[in-house]
Amino acid sequence: MDRLTPIHALLEQSADEHGDALALEHGDVVLTYGEVETQANRVAARLRELGVARGDRVGLLADNGRAYVEGYFGVLKAGACCVALNGANKARTTTALLADSGAVGLVTMAGRVARDLPEIVHGAPGLRFVVTDRADPRWDLPAAVRVLRADDVAAASPVRVASDAGLDDLCVILYTSGSTGLPRGVTLLHRNLAANTRQILAYLHLTPDDSVLSVLPFHYSFGNSLLLTHFAVGGRVVVDNRFTYPSVVVDTLERSRVSGFSGVPSTYAILAAKTDFLRRGWPDLRYLTQAGGGMTAALTRRLLDEMPAHVRLFVMYGQTEASARLSYVPPERLREKLGSIGIGIPGVTLTVRDEDGRECAPGEVGEVVASGENIMQGYWNDPAETALVLKADGLHTGDLGRKDEDGFIFLVDRIKNMIKVGANRVSPREIEDVIAEVTGVAEVCVAGVPDELLGEAVEAFVVVTPGADVSAEAVLAHCREYLAVYKVPRGVHFRETLPKSAAGKVLRSELVRALPRA
Repeated sequence: MDRLTPIHALLEQSADEHGDALALEHGDVVLTYGEVETQANRVAARLRELGVARGDRVGLLADNGRAYVEGYFGVLKAGACCVALNGANKARTTTALLADSGAVGLVTMAGRVARDLPEIVHGAPGLRFVVTDRADPRWDLPAAVRVLRADDVAAASPVRVASDAGLDDLCVILYTSGSTGLPRGVTLLHRNLAANTRQILAYLHLTPDDSVLSVLPFHYSFGNSLLLTHFAVGGRVVVDNRFTYPSVVVDTLERSRVSGFSGVPSTYAILAAKTDFLRRGWPDLRYLTQAGGGMTAALTRRLLDEMPAHVRLFVMYGQTEASARLSYVPPERLREKLGSIGIGIPGVTLTVRDEDGRECAPGEVGEVVASGENIMQGYWNDPAETALVLKADGLHTGDLGRKDEDGFIFLVDRIKNMIKVGANRVSPREIEDVIAEVTGVAEVCVAGVPDELLGEAVEAFVVVTPGADVSAEAVLAHCREYLAVYKVPRGVHFRETLPKSAAGKVLRSELVRALPRA
């Protein structure tokens, strides 16, 4: 990827150079780059016929697979901006996001919305059309809304559509939860995503021979980056949406003979606790990547110790607001810098700044601030929230951290996650790292809950490895040995699982809400 191009050109270039190479595998569906390109052109042609113009927003609601990939590139080829939607959302949320984005249409799988599509369409009056893999005659849709089926798209022209969208046009809106808990739309230009794709390739060194198994949803920035980096080089993307059954995913990983696998911390925690992931030989696997939150030092060490020596582990850090990626730890320095999020990726500058905006000295804690060509343009329709995070010195990430003498950053915690216990500020991550050291602990989440005396109290939520015997007292005793008294949890609550978002991030708020009220 020598120069930046609009995102749809990544597919076009790979189709020209690697047309017969496998691009996407999902179960029995196996598509070459030429086939994905042809179908994306058909989607784009139909969207143009429906009046979609440069700069229009089009919603995309589909599981990982051919419908998502062909719809995604088809929307971009038509010159529009893709509004990537989470299928786990309820109909009212999907409606609100379509209305907020001003989407003129929706590309979806009928199975996702068969029951809710009338509610969604009626609640988003700006919609002029729906493109779906099949239409239900029982749908009560407004007469002004056109419905196109899969066979309508299949009959469209396969000739490449000349998109009029350039590097400085809006490419995607990715909705992410904000400080208020309401989704906010991160706006990313083609330039932002193209720059981040090139930045990631600069340290992962992907080639057309590389492939990845994706369990992360493409509507999530990490999953989107897997799709773009591999399509940029003509690599292969294998999809498995069945992480509810982690052993099945491990079998797919082995059978598909991919060179890479990516996950968030909970992905690896579940694989280590509930499958034989760490005990297989993995002759074809070249690397693992981890982002989407801080992985405990105990789990990182376990991956390093138990995975085959030839499998390199890339610990990374990023945000949706940064197109995906901001930093990484070079694998050869991971043991030395255990717990670090690393250094800025090529083209990204990371600083740690105090409340007055001054750069902190090594060892001092401040907010991590990022600058680079990959940083978002702002939050859609939300200039106030945008002004809070985009400032003259860069993107204010909301993460507290410190730099060591070598320039490696170590996160303390999210500012909003910090727990105020009396006069003390407590980092949940520090406590989670200690609890994760207890033998038999598979996953842990620490949160603050209201307390009349202290303001907030520390509570720990623990998932135990199947067959392990872990008591609350054992957890608390370990905490008392390694933590200050005010950091020791008030209670330890054992759970079968921890609630997670579609991207695999633990939902602290749901754990706190589930606690019985005093």
